[in-house]
Amino acid sequence: MAESVSPVARKTAQVPSHIDGASPALTTSSLEDIYRVEMPQLTRFLVRVGATPYEAADAAHEAFTVAIEKWDGIRNPRAWLRKVAHRCYLRQTGQRDTPYDPLPDRPGGTCPIAHVTLKEGNQRVLHALIQLPPLQRHVMAWAQDGFTDREIAQALDMREAAVRQNRSRTRLRLQQKLVEETGGHDE
Repeated sequence: MAESVSPVARKTAQVPSHIDGASPALTTSSLEDIYRVEMPQLTRFLVRVGATPYEAADAAHEAFTVAIEKWDGIRNPRAWLRKVAHRCYLRQTGQRDTPYDPLPDRPGGTCPIAHVTLKEGNQRVLHALIQLPPLQRHVMAWAQDGFTDREIAQALDMREAAVRQNRSRTRLRLQQKLVEETGGHDE
């Protein structure tokens, strides 16, 4: 009887132990779990890289659309989604007008824009981050999402030492920019 079960039904019956991508058999149900957890984080990641909230939401959704098609071959969904979403964002940059109307609510409250709303202090950090060179922004966005230097190096095809150096330079430049903005005083 087990042989008559379709591959899709078998995939949905399997339940992963966690969503970090370490389990070898990812399931359709885990894609739903990953979407719920990762969509807001992926959107914030893209905003840190330099996308507007609208561009970030579009690119993140596009990455998940690609993930559906390639789900069987994805072994580390968190990293894979960030790489694909970043490419989607880079492809769309400059190709559209900025919308001025609010995004419509989506069923179940899944609109990622609500998760991108930042407090004043975070807005200052994001503003300073956006002024940095693209590679430093990119490395810092990965680091802020909890990836280790080794994972970032693998994802971006860099040496681990280069990742550490970029992260260190980014922190120094961010500190300088934030001190310049506040006029040298703590708020």
